[in-house]
Amino acid sequence: MRRLALTFAPCLALLAGCAGARPSPTEASAGLALLRPAELARVRCLLLAPIESATDAPLAAGAATLALEANVSPARTHVLPVAELRAMLADTPLELAEGVSGGTALELAELLGADGALYGAVEGRSRGRDPGLSVTLRLMLVPSRELVFAGSALIVPAPGEPLEAAVRRTVVDLARGALDRLGASGPRSCFDRGRRDALHAAAVALRTAPPPGTALAEEAAADTSSAPRTARQRDWARRLADRGRVILEEVAFAGRSAELVRERGLADLALVLGASPALTVRLSGYVDASGDPAADARLSLAMAQAAARRLAELGIETSRIGVAGRGGESPLVPNFTARGRAANRRIEASAPR
Repeated sequence: MRRLALTFAPCLALLAGCAGARPSPTEASAGLALLRPAELARVRCLLLAPIESATDAPLAAGAATLALEANVSPARTHVLPVAELRAMLADTPLELAEGVSGGTALELAELLGADGALYGAVEGRSRGRDPGLSVTLRLMLVPSRELVFAGSALIVPAPGEPLEAAVRRTVVDLARGALDRLGASGPRSCFDRGRRDALHAAAVALRTAPPPGTALAEEAAADTSSAPRTARQRDWARRLADRGRVILEEVAFAGRSAELVRERGLADLALVLGASPALTVRLSGYVDASGDPAADARLSLAMAQAAARRLAELGIETSRIGVAGRGGESPLVPNFTARGRAANRRIEASAPR
């Protein structure tokens, strides 16, 4: 008979006083600490993050990931294939590691419009005097970050059972109660092409972005009396005239501060505004979220104000420039690399309608 030794974590839901989250006796025997069926049914678009590995068994985490992907019912829930997720960020500064942390999984899920993110880790050692591997899994809703499934289990191969097979069996047994409750039948739209293309384009753009903190000693002054000349200037002029928005490239700050260290994009914007005297613009500052929304809002506003002051110095009337601080909302890319965090600290320009 196969042996499966399990560990039991405290029921997080009961500690929080969450009604209806106690696992059934059968599910408790599978190592579940938290299971919320009603909330799991809301997950119709699921981001499955590659399972992290903290073990001497190099294939264990990959086996766990593939087992989970194969056991989600496509009739009820759409999972973005892990291979497709990896390809989206391949050969960019945001290329995914073999395993993905919970924080990164949630960021990717938000950027791609998922309802939830499933992530976890395989940990321990498979060899030596006292081998012992365990797997932990978590599923959170997006964007609320509400934990709706959690569980952990020890991985104990049956006699003659290969380790990867034991990993697959244990992971499926542990996740079955949650996977069976995911989503609902019926039409749905998940991971639309626009979101995926935007994330890929932002990641590719980081290849040529200067390293964070790179400063230019001096930027050329804008000649606001001439018409837009470069492709970028013409593109910005067209989009602002159509009441669109633009991300100001080549505008950067010294780390998490409002000190401008790169401003070529502001010179281009000044030229666009100088050639269109009736055009007004709002500068919106964004930062990489820090966990302190109030501080993020203050910093993003200070960044927008610094950019507005520089535009005024370049000859644009202050009455034509509005500012706003957006804090850590609407990231372009995940914040798990220094380049990603720098890309999310940005200024966007829009023409009020």
